[in-house]
Amino acid sequence: MLKDSTNSKYKVGQVWSYKTRPQESDSTFTVVKVESLPKLGNIIHVSISGLRVKNSREPKGYVDFIAHMPFAEEAIDKSVVKLLKENVVVGDYYKEGYEDWKHEFNAGEAGIFTVSVADGADVMEKILNQ
Repeated sequence: MLKDSTNSKYKVGQVWSYKTRPQESDSTFTVVKVESLPKLGNIIHVSISGLRVKNSREPKGYVDFIAHMPFAEEAIDKSVVKLLKENVVVGDYYKEGYEDWKHEFNAGEAGIFTVSVADGADVMEKILNQ
């Protein structure tokens, strides 16, 4: 059973720079939720801004923001560069995506990203353009 975790260096409201894709050098992610599961350890839920993820269904041809992506803490560790801000107020913009993920996760139909944040953006780009 997923439960909120406080035993991570990643805290809700932190904004981090990370090793981005070349076209998104100013992209950052915000920690929106931290949970744990005995088998998986800490799960760091993030929203990512400053993207240029191709999406043919969008009028401008891309999205610049992903509201929710769940990562293994180790994947975040390999991605982060610098803590930029703390205690940023996190609204509820991520909750719909989180609830959809949680429902699918509990049904065994979704997982967490174990790749870098940049590689996760690549995966999302492929999914959005199928």
